[in-house]
Amino acid sequence: MITSRDNALVKKVLKLHTSTGRKRAGQYFTEGIRSVGQALDSKAPVSEVIYSKRVYGLGSGRELMDRVFKAGINIVEVSESLFKFICDTESPQHIMAVIDIKECDREEVMDVKEPLFVIVDGIQDPGNLGTIIRTADGAGASAVLLLKGTTDPYSPKVVRSTMGSIFSIPVFRERDAGELFDALNKKGIRLIASSPESGTPYWNADFTGSIGIIIGNEANGISEQVLEYSDQSVALPMPGRAESLNAAVACGVLLYKALEQRLT
Repeated sequence: MITSRDNALVKKVLKLHTSTGRKRAGQYFTEGIRSVGQALDSKAPVSEVIYSKRVYGLGSGRELMDRVFKAGINIVEVSESLFKFICDTESPQHIMAVIDIKECDREEVMDVKEPLFVIVDGIQDPGNLGTIIRTADGAGASAVLLLKGTTDPYSPKVVRSTMGSIFSIPVFRERDAGELFDALNKKGIRLIASSPESGTPYWNADFTGSIGIIIGNEANGISEQVLEYSDQSVALPMPGRAESLNAAVACGVLLYKALEQRLT
């Protein structure tokens, strides 16, 4: 059992709390009985599972530990106090999984019939991005494509907000928006930009076929550069007094309108 904060694994996990640390290690972590179980269900590339004995007395912790041992994953026990030191939550469930980041290949992501992509332009709030990924997964989207300037999808808060969807839907990080949109155009994918006001009311828009729904930054919306690539803008009218919708809410409205049309 590890008890020292000077342990190499402990130092590695602490670095995974930062974007730079995750990038260098090529790994991230997820916490909690449910989330670790979902990682196993999705066959995520788990490097190691770290736990303290307290997990055995929490919910289905004992059953999960049995699964982990049977899976032959590298398992590391730490003291209860040390687990609290390395975790990201205030009330931990005393189990976490360190997972290898598997970057998606653009061509592989696009090689699907009539894809429904969610394209995220500059979302900064981890909770919003996590909810967008979760909603995209729930609505059956093909992948979530993140443009430069969007927050790290593997930060603890984003991972937690996805409620396990980070393991089941492809998330692709694109550094060059121009290259991405050129590739989408060659595949015949229509790009639909969300807008708080201007554009076709979303209930009159066509979301069938191969499409990409673009969701913009919480404060500034979709950047001018990205808007130039869009084929159509759709509006979410707001007759009330609110200035704007939450980005994740707007994404959900459009995705489920798309799902309705694609199922009928």
